[in-house]
Amino acid sequence: MHIAIGYRFYAEALGFHMERALRTLRHTVTYVGLPAGERPGYDTSVSVADIISHMPDKPDLFLWIDPAGPYFPSGIETLPIPTACYLVDVHLGSWRLEAARFFDAVFIAQKDYMSSYIEATGHNQVVWLPLAYAPDVHKNLDLERIYDVGFVGNLARAHKTTPRARRLKLIARRFRTNDFYRSYLPHEVGETYSKSRIVFNASIGGDVNMRVFEGAASGALVLTDSIANGLQDLFRVDQEVVTYTDDGDLLDKINHFLSHEEERSTIARAGCVRAAQEHTYLHRVADLLGLVMDPTFQRIAPMRTASAHEQYKARLTVYTHLHMVDAILDAARAGGKGPFGRLTAVYPALLRRLLL
Repeated sequence: MHIAIGYRFYAEALGFHMERALRTLRHTVTYVGLPAGERPGYDTSVSVADIISHMPDKPDLFLWIDPAGPYFPSGIETLPIPTACYLVDVHLGSWRLEAARFFDAVFIAQKDYMSSYIEATGHNQVVWLPLAYAPDVHKNLDLERIYDVGFVGNLARAHKTTPRARRLKLIARRFRTNDFYRSYLPHEVGETYSKSRIVFNASIGGDVNMRVFEGAASGALVLTDSIANGLQDLFRVDQEVVTYTDDGDLLDKINHFLSHEEERSTIARAGCVRAAQEHTYLHRVADLLGLVMDPTFQRIAPMRTASAHEQYKARLTVYTHLHMVDAILDAARAGGKGPFGRLTAVYPALLRRLLL
């Protein structure tokens, strides 16, 4: 199968893990996302329909992967091939409900949001596709476990006042840890977790994030906040991963599992086995393509048949939340907006850029 894949490229990107998994399964993949470093790509002013129309070997699918940064190409709704999106941070922004309406198949990473996306799209080609791990990067490297607790993750300004930040400070004062506050390359994440007895996780919005899978794959015990979104469908709680309820419970369980090595190792091994059997990106892309290749699959994206005004409004919502100022101006100009109309359209995005 030939897949045209679009996302904002960087080495840690979910899209890059998905792309590599597709290639591992011997599919042809053409990157049509933003250029990055030495990797060529396309500016969002170029319609993805134009890009694909000029390919000598036409793709069978266009796949857009969130979080995509300032990338949402025009022309998605006009493509003569199936389209799909993989929406990750559905717990953080309702704008993705508008983005979903441009695609024939919608895959979402958090189970509890399924009904919202089915309602928004009006079709049943909406599928729960949990996050996963890359087995060539996140695996048990059989290193000495020198850290009591390991963590790699986002501690940007937006997270400074979250329970995650508070709990990391509590942990750092009491236990031997890696440096929570530096950046890590992809291979360093696997190394850090392979050196950790426990991998700590604190979700931002009750999401089952990548860290749950990456920590389990490394052979560490994953200790995560008690979350929904299908965690109990993915792992057996207290047998393959462990949850905590509050700060006191977190510290108690870290102390318990550090002093009960056999119990900790048993749970960690079981989590590692489950992750390898069911939770790699190879599993996820196989599930994704299974739906798209099903004979009953339909090109059913609502925006394929929406009016030009509906398409413009939906795009404006997406562009605004992705800070795509130039794309907003292009869309407003194409819609016949004058200078004042273009200013009105772009103002919310400019404001978000200044404040966030």
